[in-house]
Amino acid sequence: MHFVRGNDTSELVQIDHVVPLSWAWQHGAAAWTDDQRLLFANDPANLLAVDGATNSSKSDSGPADWLPPDETYRCTYAERFTAVLAEYGLGIDEPDRTALVAVAGRCG
Repeated sequence: MHFVRGNDTSELVQIDHVVPLSWAWQHGAAAWTDDQRLLFANDPANLLAVDGATNSSKSDSGPADWLPPDETYRCTYAERFTAVLAEYGLGIDEPDRTALVAVAGRCG
């Protein structure tokens, strides 16, 4: 998707957390310090400019419940999600792990 900056278009762009904050809280971030949470919330590796509708459809879902509608981006999303988990030592439940493994199995 291409974004055009301007008064009539800029509000269409939202910043998404690849690994949602609520999801992270449920998978280990609840035990972090406030400084760790702030670092995670503002980490460029975990931030992505997206359109508002896509961000709303994702909400705080993990990969078991939501994958990018653009199938050509799913490999990149899975890689990025996994990298953020590894960087922050977050756990993952079986349904989300299964979804990421399935996506990775279709990547080249």
